Amino acid sequence: MHECRLLSGVVRSARPANIPTLFTNAAAAWAAVAGGEWPPPVIYLGVVLTGLFFYLYGMWENDRVDARWDASRYPDRPVPCGAVSTSFLRAIALMAGLAGLVLNMLLGGEFAVGALLLIVISLYNMFHKFWSGSILLMGLCRGLWVTAAGLVFSYAEGSAILPNAVLWYAVGLAVFTCVISLVARREAGRPRVQAAVGLLLSGMCLFDAAWLFFFGSWLGAGAVVLWAGTRLLQKRGVRAT
Repeated sequence: MHECRLLSGVVRSARPANIPTLFTNAAAAWAAVAGGEWPPPVIYLGVVLTGLFFYLYGMWENDRVDARWDASRYPDRPVPCGAVSTSFLRAIALMAGLAGLVLNMLLGGEFAVGALLLIVISLYNMFHKFWSGSILLMGLCRGLWVTAAGLVFSYAEGSAILPNAVLWYAVGLAVFTCVISLVARREAGRPRVQAAVGLLLSGMCLFDAAWLFFFGSWLGAGAVVLWAGTRLLQKRGVRAT
């Protein structure tokens, strides 16, 4: 029973309802590099897995750092309710961050970009409750992640140059993420704001779909399907924030 509760706490701490956005982010980064071509499945899934490791590092560290805050405002979250300890979250977060860094390099990515992403994620988790400007760090997290993905895809295509399209997409995604983070700062105790945050988070899939169609990729249709799946997860109570 304890093991089941621990596993449930780890999964809930990961905010699984947001994971589909990693697939659409990676697809848009690929399309920014290669247009309407279909991505090599192994490389694409490797990039998604890299993004997942970085994402898990951020989510697990966030719940660890926010443990006291959550205890007073969200007692049903994994740490306050006793499902998982902060020390356990720290351990698995560090393993996830290291795995993301190593996998990124194995796929041909840049160590500096992956390391910078981990640093920015850490800074966001440290300061987001005390500094309103931390929304910029949150935006930078997503922007750096798709830049890292674009570098891997460029390497797979035999190019050492990152296309400008990847940078434009990274900037656009960073701004969109900043908006989500700005709204999320006002969600505590406000059901309507919480609902708006959920819509925006799932809307990232539609945001990516628009970029995919712009880049001439029919993967945009898949992004729309993932948006519907994300909304379904949210409506079934799967954690997103």
